[in-house]
Amino acid sequence: MNKETPEPDESKKARVNREASQWVVKQSYSYSPEEQDAFFDWLADEPDHAEAYASRQKTWKHLDILADWRPEHSLKPNPDLLDTTRTKGIFSATKVIKLVLSVAAVLAVMFAGWQIVGNSGPQKLAQGAFAEAYERHVLEDGSVVELNRGAQATVDFTDGSRRVNLDLGEAHFSIAKDAERPFVVVAQGIAVQAMGTVFNVQIGEDSVDVLVTEGRVMVGPKLIDEPALSVDDLGATVQELSAGQRAVVDSSPYASLPKIETISEIEIGKELTWLNQVLDFTATPLSEVVLEFNRRNKRKIVIEDPSIEDRAVTISLQPDNIDGFVSGLELMNIEVERIEDSVIVLRSKSSR
Repeated sequence: MNKETPEPDESKKARVNREASQWVVKQSYSYSPEEQDAFFDWLADEPDHAEAYASRQKTWKHLDILADWRPEHSLKPNPDLLDTTRTKGIFSATKVIKLVLSVAAVLAVMFAGWQIVGNSGPQKLAQGAFAEAYERHVLEDGSVVELNRGAQATVDFTDGSRRVNLDLGEAHFSIAKDAERPFVVVAQGIAVQAMGTVFNVQIGEDSVDVLVTEGRVMVGPKLIDEPALSVDDLGATVQELSAGQRAVVDSSPYASLPKIETISEIEIGKELTWLNQVLDFTATPLSEVVLEFNRRNKRKIVIEDPSIEDRAVTISLQPDNIDGFVSGLELMNIEVERIEDSVIVLRSKSSR
């Protein structure tokens, strides 16, 4: 937009309200000194900034009515949660819905994060006893865990450590670098430690198979009396694996040193064919497709316009190809709004 051209009133109001909502949410969860200075600069920039912020802050305090809703259950809150009697007559149902939508983008990300690795201790990844099909999970640090069918894993992150217990089956790990917090995967008491790399772990009948496809990991045999909390506890028995190497570690009480071998790219491809999953939908309601993408990705999609929820979608894409998915939606007369790098809002172009 040309600097000499004034911003339309409606566009400016929408922008200010969106920025105010983002500040309210940010202050409620994390707020650095630099962000505090930026917030005060934003308040002083224009008089209506303070008014919009006060309104959004008041709204935030009344959003406790959504405490029982999680996006994985439905794209829309239960209507009972929007009962105006629960807010003492302050908001009508229509106003509450509009206010919820104004911050739903950021809330969706936070609620989804609680499902995986919230502050309530260890969290299971697969919703049932194990993954009934391929599942892809993005952890709070950006690491990705992909579960093969029949797998289950438990995530336990703290301020000083990142740990995942592979409880069942097979999982593929793409680890985000964090020099302060090593990433440790424990399977049958065998520890695999990485700072930032890509590897696969599979539990066998009496062994654990570790395959590295990128970077390096450290692997230690099972401790007889207790699981290894870190390979640092295993001393001289630790083995280092590089990309293209596999270790088969005995998980019996009388464990020997890991057996290490180098395998070809063709063999690696055969071992990891289960990762080549696609989301395949034929004439499926948009709301169901969005739920599947949200379940597998940290970036979240929010349907703001109910009129497009039942729009039939036919696609076949990799589960992390969100950009390809929303690009296809734009060809279906659906408006796509990207909010920073974490949220995508969908609405009908005709509703504008």
